[in-house]
Amino acid sequence: MQAMSLQINLGDTGVLILDEQSTSIVIVSAVGIAVLLILILTRVQRTKARLLLVALVLITVPILALCIPASWYVVRSMFIPAKAAEIALPDLEATLGLEFYLHWSTDSGRYLIIRNSAGAVRQHMSAFDWAHWPRTSVYLINDGRVAVLGPTYDDYIVDPKRRTFETLWNGTPSDTWTYFGAFDFRNEKLVFIPASNSASARLHGA
Repeated sequence: MQAMSLQINLGDTGVLILDEQSTSIVIVSAVGIAVLLILILTRVQRTKARLLLVALVLITVPILALCIPASWYVVRSMFIPAKAAEIALPDLEATLGLEFYLHWSTDSGRYLIIRNSAGAVRQHMSAFDWAHWPRTSVYLINDGRVAVLGPTYDDYIVDPKRRTFETLWNGTPSDTWTYFGAFDFRNEKLVFIPASNSASARLHGA
């Protein structure tokens, strides 16, 4: 069964595609507003007042029906990542994740997240245009920390135990690092490609 969706043409800006949940909100909102205004109409006796309310229904219902899901879409994009992937770090009882958000500001929408039994901490990455530059490489360091190399030298040293992020400065020795893999797009999904994958190794230069 094909999932229900609603596409709103925004002209040169593009097309806003609402998924099944958002489309349901459109329908429920429109029906709810219509029912409410009909109930109001039944209590109004004067003809002119009824005509004004009918005009109000015809104007406000389609506007509100579009504004409510559009607002929900914007708010949801601030809390739910558009793309996300997470990998367990070996022998560290922690996971490292990468999240991409559709932000509507100067925020790049790119975040690293380290998670262990004590909780989770996010680190904003400054690299922009994650849609075209998603690749983020991960290296294991022999002292239990992890090096994360993003695009445009947006690099960090992550301590999984303390859940801290430190900027990785240029010239930091890396001879003890072990390439673990990389986050990247595959079939339009953000995934972690381990070092054992031949394509990952070739991109890394191994």
